[in-house]
Amino acid sequence: MSISAKTTALILLMGILLSFSASYIQRSIVYPAFDEIEADYARDSIDRVVRRLDAQRQAIDFTVYDWSAWNDTYSFIQSGDPDYIESNLYPDTFLNFGFDVALFLDLDGEVVWGGVYDFPSDGGIVDLTATYLDEVVVAMAKFTGRIDPDEKIDDQTTSGVVQVDDIPVLFAMRPVVRSDGAGPHNGYVVFGQFLDDELITALSEQIIQDFSIEPVSETTVPAAQDNYSLDIIDQSTLSASKIYSIEGIPRLRAAAILPRNITELGRDITYYGLALLILLCIALAAALLALFRWIVVKPIMSLTADVSSISNAMDYSLRASINNNDEIGALSREFNSMLGMIESNNTELLRLNAELTSRHQTVLEVQSDLQAANAELKRLSEHDPLTGLSNRLALEKKLEQAWEILCRTGDPLTVMLVDIDFFKLYNDRYGHQAGDKSLTQVADILASAMQRKSDMAARYGGEEFLLVLPGTSAEDAMSIAAAIREQIIAANIEHDCSPIEPFLTISIGISSVVPHGGLTMGDLVRASDRALYTAKGSGRNRFRYEPVGAIREQQQL
Repeated sequence: MSISAKTTALILLMGILLSFSASYIQRSIVYPAFDEIEADYARDSIDRVVRRLDAQRQAIDFTVYDWSAWNDTYSFIQSGDPDYIESNLYPDTFLNFGFDVALFLDLDGEVVWGGVYDFPSDGGIVDLTATYLDEVVVAMAKFTGRIDPDEKIDDQTTSGVVQVDDIPVLFAMRPVVRSDGAGPHNGYVVFGQFLDDELITALSEQIIQDFSIEPVSETTVPAAQDNYSLDIIDQSTLSASKIYSIEGIPRLRAAAILPRNITELGRDITYYGLALLILLCIALAAALLALFRWIVVKPIMSLTADVSSISNAMDYSLRASINNNDEIGALSREFNSMLGMIESNNTELLRLNAELTSRHQTVLEVQSDLQAANAELKRLSEHDPLTGLSNRLALEKKLEQAWEILCRTGDPLTVMLVDIDFFKLYNDRYGHQAGDKSLTQVADILASAMQRKSDMAARYGGEEFLLVLPGTSAEDAMSIAAAIREQIIAANIEHDCSPIEPFLTISIGISSVVPHGGLTMGDLVRASDRALYTAKGSGRNRFRYEPVGAIREQQQL
């Protein structure tokens, strides 16, 4: 078979294969990708609905916290003081908060004061207390036992959804304690909102997503975090729903009807793209075939005739007649000068080989120097020049690496955020050079506290340091924090303008979690920051622990 026939067959085969490949890619990869994008969009949309419902629940719980940890409320539960009612418990108060249900219960679940209201959007207040109070109290009574008095005061809470006149009521409940969080419990405060059409409409406008809710059974519906339900209604719409769970118990099913704009776009792109690709393949094959015949096949046939003529005549003074300015013309010229150039080319080849060997050795030496310089640059880029500790760049790499490893091993990852107390006052009193020296002393103590090669002490910024302790439990971290604090005190770094001690002190925030896909490194660091904030707020020169879950709830709020 001639080159022309082979080339023609090859180009035609290429066109057919390209057409089939384009069709396969469009149908098997591109279009299904639009389906997956649409499913992700639907899941994200219903997740926004669930997050908004949970944010509403957290907002209620936050307000309940303010009212339940209040000396006036504590006294009111004991005395039923009418002045407290007159000063605080009037309908406008709950209108401002947007709450429809408010209960103040004693420890036996008896009502000290209660109110059930409706606040129509057109104004006015409808008092429904006489109609629904008993029903609300009965529905709420079973939740008092879910509050664990042994938990920290911030964690002594419960939330849920109850049915009142077939309308879901989203509520939060906390025990009544004194303003400083001291007990014993004196009763319970409950605030709630009717999840009626008016509130659902308002929430829909806030997240720019229409949705609906319906109660679900606690016993028959699973409460998994990824419990999505996606149902295609027709070619233009689909239904997305998800269970909203509170404290691990299914409470509501949130649902939304979404347009299928993405798959419609994908279908159009697939059909039109496929047709265009097939047409392009056909046109390209035809053009390549004609061009190949003109540029390649015809000159090769002419060169073949010249070579055959020279070979048959045995007259090597003859030359090929192809003078094209392309590869075939170059082949013809090289054929003509081949014999005279063989020896010259061999000499030049040996010279070039020696030169190449010399240059290769130079390249190796340069590469070695470059590797050493890169290693030094990497060391400088990952360490703080003042303290010698790792900097933020190295810290972020360490956190990411530890997070990925511990996600697989199931071991805990603990971080400690360390802050020097009243360091600005120290700099103002002793000067920045002394401040830099004290930072270095603190950094040395923190570095010496790292017990394993996998641990890292890094300068987080200013007078803040972050310690990363992979595989260290919260209990062990508390012991390490206590030892660090004692070493700082033992260093006796003078700080006579500190309001708490005449020497330099630190505050430490601790958080620990077993990494998994539902959390991020940022959640862990923010939990330690919250713990540090608590330590500072309770007097400094101490350390506090904060679980990650509490921080995620506040972020969603």
